[in-house]
Amino acid sequence: MEFYNLGNYLKKRRVEVGLTQKELAHKIGDLNSQFVSNWERGLCAPPGHSFQKVLELLKADRNDVVDAMLIDSRRAIESKVFPSRVKTKKLA
Repeated sequence: MEFYNLGNYLKKRRVEVGLTQKELAHKIGDLNSQFVSNWERGLCAPPGHSFQKVLELLKADRNDVVDAMLIDSRRAIESKVFPSRVKTKKLA
């Protein structure tokens, strides 16, 4: 789950703007809602070509997105450098 915090943030924003996973997938370009589910579960991030559109549709705050991604990146690096000391850090 390399994108845990980003996924939680995207899900929070989707719910706040009142979209279902299926509706968001359709607005992005007729994607399957499973793609959105995978993002929200932290399995992957939205692909580069649609990432900006996802953020626009979710009215995402740029700083919040960067913060979530930095936390995820730090966790991934720590897991490689200190594999026995890693704890999941959640975005507040």
